[in-house]
Amino acid sequence: MLSKKNIDRKLRTIKLVVCDVDGTLTNQNNKIGQQTKLYVKKLQEKGILFTFATQRIHSSVAGYAKELDIKIPFMTINGALIRGLNGTVLSKAIIPEKKVEKALELASKHYVRVALCYNDDILYTEDNSVLKDFMYRLGSNYKLVDSYDNYKDQVLEIIMLGNEKKVIKHIQKRMNFPYRLFLTARYYRSSSRYGVYHLEIRKSGTTKKTGLMKLAKHLNVRKEEIAVIGDWYNDRDLFEYGGFNVALQNAVPELKHMAHFITNGTNEEDGVGEFLEILYQTVS
Repeated sequence: MLSKKNIDRKLRTIKLVVCDVDGTLTNQNNKIGQQTKLYVKKLQEKGILFTFATQRIHSSVAGYAKELDIKIPFMTINGALIRGLNGTVLSKAIIPEKKVEKALELASKHYVRVALCYNDDILYTEDNSVLKDFMYRLGSNYKLVDSYDNYKDQVLEIIMLGNEKKVIKHIQKRMNFPYRLFLTARYYRSSSRYGVYHLEIRKSGTTKKTGLMKLAKHLNVRKEEIAVIGDWYNDRDLFEYGGFNVALQNAVPELKHMAHFITNGTNEEDGVGEFLEILYQTVS
């Protein structure tokens, strides 16, 4: 945490605010706070840009971008896709088709459920339909396909779910080696379902941090001119690059430890709006 004097000094340099979505920008009803809406607009009038970085797929957050009138690209699938509302793609990290085939083979062999993420859809087959009920991907469009045979060429993320930790870790190891140069596979325990483990596979070097670096270069914004806002472990990547780190009151302790500023409010109390108002008052 910084002193008020140092906070004011840092805030005066901010040109871009990048915000996580679930648990940060939105409340439990998937709504954006009125204070956030007001100050995103006011800051844009001051020339300070606002966008977001999220685990969600593009189509599930496009409505928020329209609501906030975001004109610059936003990051989805944890940085795998950086794309604007106008359809312009700044960056797209496609998983090589052969690696998709390998993942599908391992999932079939070990009886693990698997889905494929595209730009705007999460694809699943009938055999993997239970996966929809266990995935925490709010607002996502799930599309049922007969098989994955014709959908291996534009995959941005592979998601697997299983009940046995050792099986998921085994698949993780197989996908990371010898493919680590091409893929990164990360597993974690479900926060909402006991005994369920997730494995997310993306192209190597695909994180919110690398996505933010690409966006910053595109916008010609320096690291120290960026404020990032988050609440969860996958926002650590943002905090490693952001010049000014903001953790909501409901953030995990690790993120609060990395923060320059912690809001008094949670996502249910429009903590993002609280920070944006402070930013606006500082630069006005």
